[in-house]
This record gives sequence, C-alpha cells and structure tokens, in this order.
Amino acid sequence: MDSLAKPALRSIQLFEPPLDAVYTIEATAQLVDVPRRVIVHYCKRKLLSSVVDPARNGYRFNQQGIRTLRRIEGLRPLCRDTLGSIKIILDLMDEVQRLQRQILSRSGSANGKSQNETSTDRRTNEYTN
Repeated sequence: MDSLAKPALRSIQLFEPPLDAVYTIEATAQLVDVPRRVIVHYCKRKLLSSVVDPARNGYRFNQQGIRTLRRIEGLRPLCRDTLGSIKIILDLMDEVQRLQRQILSRSGSANGKSQNETSTDRRTNEYTN
C-alpha cells in the first residue's frame, strides 16, 4: 500500500534577489529566462532601466529591475505584445504603489496622533470625573 501513497506536493519558489544585489545582463537573462536581446529592447523602449550607464559599464539590474522584467513578461500575453500598453500598465502600477505608500505613511502618523490624543483625553476625563 505504501507504493500507492501520493507524494507530497512541492512548489518551486521564485528566486527573490537580495535588495543590494546587482546582476549583469547575462545573469538577469538567466534568472528571468528572457534573452539578452529582448532585455536590451525593453531598455531602449524605456520599459526597463539599468542601474548603471550601459554605454560605460554594460547593462546591470537590481531587484527592482528583475521584478519589472518579470512583470513585463507576465503582461506580454495579456497585452498581445504591445509594448506601449505594457508601458502604460507598468506606469499605473508604479503610481498605485506610490499612492499606497503615501496613504500608509499618512495613516501611520494619523494613527499615532489619534492614539496620543485619545490617551490624553482619557487621562483628562479620569481627573475631571
């Protein structure tokens, strides 16, 4: 009966580069499984940015660049390889993230103030009652 037991399911985790890592175009191409020429094309079309000047030091990408490249590759089938559409979606995604960070920072400071004000109000009510 042991031979009929189902093997445990295992999932492959996507490699997440360290925050401070910088990869050559060759390493990036292997990590994301995208040809170098396609990566260069994305850079020329301003969908993707190298962290250094490609004319001086070649193309190099950090964690953000690798994530962007993965997003582009995920959007290509949905956008029927229309790079203009992909660019618009990437810009909108960046704007949404920026606004989310802004809201979180405002709500964090607002929560801090309201908690302090609330505790001060409670202490004042305790003394006056």
